Amino acid sequence: MPHLFDIAVLGATPAGLAAAYALASRGCDVVVIDAPSQSTESPLCDWAPKDLFKLPGLPKTLIRDSGAGPFSAVAYYNAALGKRVEHPSRGVAGYFVTARDLAAALSDSARHAGVRIQASSISPELHLLEDHIESIGSTRIRARLLLAAQNQPRDVIGELALPVRTLPHSALVVAGLDVPIRPSAAKKLAGTLNIVELPERSELGMFFAFDEMVHLRLISASSASGTRAAELSGLLTSLQAAGTLPGDLRLAKAKGAVWYPPAGVALELESHVAKRCLLAGTAGGFAETITGQTLYPSVKSALLACEVALAALKARDVQEALMAFKTSWRRGLADYLRPPNTSLRMLLPLLFVNQRILAKFTRALLYGENI
Repeated sequence: MPHLFDIAVLGATPAGLAAAYALASRGCDVVVIDAPSQSTESPLCDWAPKDLFKLPGLPKTLIRDSGAGPFSAVAYYNAALGKRVEHPSRGVAGYFVTARDLAAALSDSARHAGVRIQASSISPELHLLEDHIESIGSTRIRARLLLAAQNQPRDVIGELALPVRTLPHSALVVAGLDVPIRPSAAKKLAGTLNIVELPERSELGMFFAFDEMVHLRLISASSASGTRAAELSGLLTSLQAAGTLPGDLRLAKAKGAVWYPPAGVALELESHVAKRCLLAGTAGGFAETITGQTLYPSVKSALLACEVALAALKARDVQEALMAFKTSWRRGLADYLRPPNTSLRMLLPLLFVNQRILAKFTRALLYGENI
């Protein structure tokens, strides 16, 4: 009979590994199932608010170990790129970091804390039984509880065969391009997260420089099919024509990607609790609404799930204890996940004439504060 773990975590994602580390640090016997996953988080360099690294339960050296770099300002451009306003912070506003480097740092910390990380070449079959869960993939894993922390909610719900009335879906698509840039040009752009208004109502541009690369993003909430490659190329061309980005970028060495964050889906999901199972990370639809940024909300949701899981392991009625997750994540994350109470199309032009609105919008982008 396979070993019975306290908790199995599905997903060697930043959220899954953060949860595993936090649980093992509290004395739990934890296994992480490193299984194939869908494109829900940026495979390129990403950004996160500074509060990510302040979350309780994370390693104290995570900023250093993940190679994260700080930024201290957020700048906004109008669609014609003729106007720019900047909202500087007195200190660090956020960090640039890749999900891959963040996961690698968390993986090392989790292993040192006693977590077992089990690779699976296939997506495992998940069975939620009365007194434990089973994951059958490359190996068979048994645990008292399961914390799912990867893929889209609809995929996880399908794998678990959960009865739901509706399956919420996000239309958000993010196309990214990371391009090498000269050190002198990177230095001029360093330390700022740049947001660009685009002519299309449903799209938003973003760019920043980090680690001698310029990182471009095209965020689209349009339901139209496609990879948004043409729009991303148009954004790059416009930024070069305006002199905002240099014209000699080494495009031959660029890396591109498209991913589909479940932006705001957590707010619409009927439940994040199944039999002996919690849905956190992107599996629970925890992604920021404006840009699709997943690192902060997914990791925080997983750490909130840890607290509920720890209580459930000690409870007489496990299922009733797990239901506390509904309250805890809404209290801790609902405001961050809610979209602004006015459209970006209407709001962005106001930033160029009203410093108060500029400050509020920046805080809404970084910290989820109401506008």
